[in-house]
Amino acid sequence: MDITADVLKDAMNKNVDLIISHHPVLFHSIKSINDCTAAGAQLLSLLRSGISVYTAHTNLDKAREGTDDTLAELLGLIDVRPLKTEADPLAASRPSFGRIGYLPEKVKLQSFLESIKTRLRTRSVDYIGDPGKEIKVVASCAGAGGDLIETASKKGADLFITGEVKYHEALPVLDGTMALAAMGHYETENPAMARLIQRLQNAVYALQYKIEVIPSIDYGIYFRRRLGE
Repeated sequence: MDITADVLKDAMNKNVDLIISHHPVLFHSIKSINDCTAAGAQLLSLLRSGISVYTAHTNLDKAREGTDDTLAELLGLIDVRPLKTEADPLAASRPSFGRIGYLPEKVKLQSFLESIKTRLRTRSVDYIGDPGKEIKVVASCAGAGGDLIETASKKGADLFITGEVKYHEALPVLDGTMALAAMGHYETENPAMARLIQRLQNAVYALQYKIEVIPSIDYGIYFRRRLGE
């Protein structure tokens, strides 16, 4: 998911040539590279290691079998389609952000969220809505999908599931009929990493390249366990 100091150390210990990550090393521009900042120190470590980095962020979110497709599959949705429609006609036929689909049968909100917690390996969930509300149409967006709340509501979703939501993004939900659940940024995106690893390995095998695609240590799970979860 992320190139942390521990992930880089793990890669160096395994003599890795390339790190493929979901989140980029830099989310904001920087004016200098030095060891006075965490971002600068990380870049220097990467440069000194000689390990290349390739990041698939929003393209993996949109892609078929990417983070959003994987999350929708884990939610058990059927007749799934993109939640957001691209304005560009040339891109309209390609997947976009978010997914919306149907559950095989109606289920109460609390019961559904309890089952999803197990599938996403999270012990807590923040949600807005009546626990006894019956849901059928579910929209989802892995990671931070607060900007799609209004879109999900307009498309008739009974529930919108995402990783994290800002306070002011969630506030309008209180005045509507759609339920909202935040399951964790890491938890909603990480399931796609195993699928990505397998697809990459299959691709290099098909080309008869002697390349091994290996996962980094799951430090996200390790960190949460250290906090007593």
